[in-house]
Amino acid sequence: MSQASLSSEAAASKEIASKLKLYFGEDLQPSFRRHLLLKLQDPFILGASGGFRLSALWNGLGALGVLILLVFLYFNFLRL
Repeated sequence: MSQASLSSEAAASKEIASKLKLYFGEDLQPSFRRHLLLKLQDPFILGASGGFRLSALWNGLGALGVLILLVFLYFNFLRL
């Protein structure tokens, strides 16, 4: 191979490496809050303002948890 092709390949690889560092550099250490929001949001539908919308799965699990808590409280404290 000629010297010119080797130098162009080295320049191209350095450029690709710098672009990859720039691309992946933002997502190396997401904060706890950002990670939690990504896990809780609905991946298919955005909210009315284009922002966060809670997933239907989490809504259902929350409602089920409240129902279980109410049944527990009723049978342990209110029914004598």
